[in-house]
Amino acid sequence: MTYETINERNLSAGVGELLLYTADIVPSFIPLTLFSFFIIISMGSYFSKIRLTGSGNFPASLAVASYLTTILAFSLSLIDGLMNITTLVICVTISGFSTLLLLFTKDKN
Repeated sequence: MTYETINERNLSAGVGELLLYTADIVPSFIPLTLFSFFIIISMGSYFSKIRLTGSGNFPASLAVASYLTTILAFSLSLIDGLMNITTLVICVTISGFSTLLLLFTKDKN
């Protein structure tokens, strides 16, 4: 059994080919990348809001992070074979739930 090396790919085709190689070797690479992007954006947004105003708005931070993660997921889905439709549907679903959470927990002040 031979393993595919990176030298067998045409890396002059662009960064997409490098991402495809990594996703072929580690199938959970793209979902984990999207999850880490989501966590970094949501925590960064929440703690910067606390630092600037003294109080944070966690549902708004989740909504912003889910919107940005969905945009990144749509962008990555344009590369053929990089991610499956299930990952994209999960991102859109999380975005919908975070929007509902934001709308139903909005301050009345």
